[in-house]
Amino acid sequence: MKDFFKDLKSRNNLLFKAGNWFAIIAVILMVIAPFNTIQVLGVNAIIKPIKFAISISIYFYTLAYLLHYWEDKMLVKTYSIYAVIAMGYEQFAITIQAFRGKLSHFNVTELFGGILYSLMGLFIFTLTAFTGYMLYVFFKQKIYSSNNAQTLAIKLGMAIFILFSFLGGLMSGINSHNVGGEIGGPGLPFFNWSTLFGDLRIAHFLGMHALQIIPIFGFYISNKLNVSKNAERTIWTFSICYFLFVSAILIQALMGLPFVKI
Repeated sequence: MKDFFKDLKSRNNLLFKAGNWFAIIAVILMVIAPFNTIQVLGVNAIIKPIKFAISISIYFYTLAYLLHYWEDKMLVKTYSIYAVIAMGYEQFAITIQAFRGKLSHFNVTELFGGILYSLMGLFIFTLTAFTGYMLYVFFKQKIYSSNNAQTLAIKLGMAIFILFSFLGGLMSGINSHNVGGEIGGPGLPFFNWSTLFGDLRIAHFLGMHALQIIPIFGFYISNKLNVSKNAERTIWTFSICYFLFVSAILIQALMGLPFVKI
C-alpha cells in the first residue's frame, strides 16, 4: 500500500495531495458527526459532507493514477488544478450548508443557498465538459504508455463516468433526485437512497464510479490474459454489462420505483 501511494504521488502530486486532504476532511467530519444534533430532512446533516469527502478523495486518487497516461502534461496540469478548484468548492458548499442545517442541493428557498447551489452546478457542469474534452484528447492520442487493453478500460470507464455525470443536470432540471415523491423520508443506511420512490442518485453514483471499476477490472484482466484481443473482448463485455446494469437502475428510478423497498 505504501508503494501504491508513493506511485500516486509520483504520477500527479497535486491530485495525490488533494486526495489526502479530502480523506482528512472525511475523518474530521466522522469525528464530529456523532456529536452533531443538526438534521436535514431527518438525517444527521454531517453525513452528506462525509459521503462527498470520501467520494471526492477516491476521485482524486483515481485521476492521479489514470491521467499519467495522457501525453499532454500541460493539459493534465490545467485539468488537475480546475478539478481541485471545482470539487473543493462543492465540498465547501455542501459542508457550509450542512452546518447551517440547510439543503445544499435543490435549494431554491433562500438567496444564499440558491447562490451556492447555482455556482456548484456551474462548476460541476464545466468540469464534466472539461473531462469530456480530456477523453477526446485521449482518443486522439497517437502513442500510449499503457497496453491496448488498459487503454480501452480507461476510455470506457471515463466515457460511462461522463455519461452518468450528466444525471446531475437532470436532477437539477426537475429540482429533485426522487421520482414519484418528495425528497426526504426513509432511505438506505448511510447512502439515504429512497426506499419509497425512484432515486436518480443510485444510477448517478454507480455510473460515475465506472471511472474506478472498469479500469481496475481492465488492468486486472490485461495482466491475467496473455492475448491482448481476448483481454479487450472481456473488457468490452464487462463494460457493456455494467452500462446495462446501471441503465436498468436508471430506468427503474425514472419509473418511480425504489432500488430496494424496505
